[in-house]
Amino acid sequence: MKAKWQKLVAFCKRIHNSLGAKIFRCIYRFINFLLRVVLLCLILYSAAFTIVASIALYKAFVYGYNIYDGVENLKDTQPEMSNYMLALRDSNPDVEIKHTFVPLDSISPYLQKAVIASEDAGFYFHPGFDVNAIAEALNANRNSGRTKFGGSTITQQLAKNLFLSGERSWERKFKELAYALLMEHELGKDRILELYLNYAQWGKDIFGCQEACKAYYKKSCSKLSVDQAINLAAMLASPGKHHPNMRESRFMQQRRAVIYQNMFPKKDSLLVDSLRQLMAPPDSTAAATAPAPAMSAAPATPAAP
Repeated sequence: MKAKWQKLVAFCKRIHNSLGAKIFRCIYRFINFLLRVVLLCLILYSAAFTIVASIALYKAFVYGYNIYDGVENLKDTQPEMSNYMLALRDSNPDVEIKHTFVPLDSISPYLQKAVIASEDAGFYFHPGFDVNAIAEALNANRNSGRTKFGGSTITQQLAKNLFLSGERSWERKFKELAYALLMEHELGKDRILELYLNYAQWGKDIFGCQEACKAYYKKSCSKLSVDQAINLAAMLASPGKHHPNMRESRFMQQRRAVIYQNMFPKKDSLLVDSLRQLMAPPDSTAAATAPAPAMSAAPATPAAP
């Protein structure tokens, strides 16, 4: 009886050991399979991530290089037409765009100052974008209940006119900011102002201050008076609807008043000093050929010519 019991116990142990071994082997195989699957997924994920990242980096490089190349070309060359001009011509093939490029030293310092006072009073002090102007524009838009003010600097406006479309999107705003920062770094303020004055719209088919002066005053842009410069700067906000010699336009009256106040502020400041320096005649020859009116006797609001 004892022998039989011992045989039964031994048999049970063999069965138990055999079952345990099978379970252990099954678990080992499952874990091994699972680890292989996980490892394979990680390898595939790494390969896919590397490919996607490589493509993204390549596209980012091409994207950034195109922006850089476009700005770099502006150092010593003048585009024949801005992107805005091309879009205008595409929308109306019959339009005859009037545009003539002139260097900055051939542009009246009064017009330079008036445009800065009109479009971007802090032009010489910001890095391409003006946080205060953006905040003021957002606040004004919130109060008016609609998007009416943009807060764009001269540099941003130039970037949009030269390179971008008029669509409203985050991508376009990002490109505009990228172009603006790069232009500030690569071109400098004077070159940016020179390009802006030469590619800004001053009428439905008039681009650049030289053609604007010829069309409205029959003279070169180097010979503008203070009042004429203020009138031209005032119409930049709406060049398709307004004329610099509009006397009854409330819009033009308000714009002229604001520009005049920015050009001739009452209190001294760093901004005032820079504008006053810009206001000085460029040289004795220019002063002799185009005498400027006395600034101390300027009226409270500019008079239209």
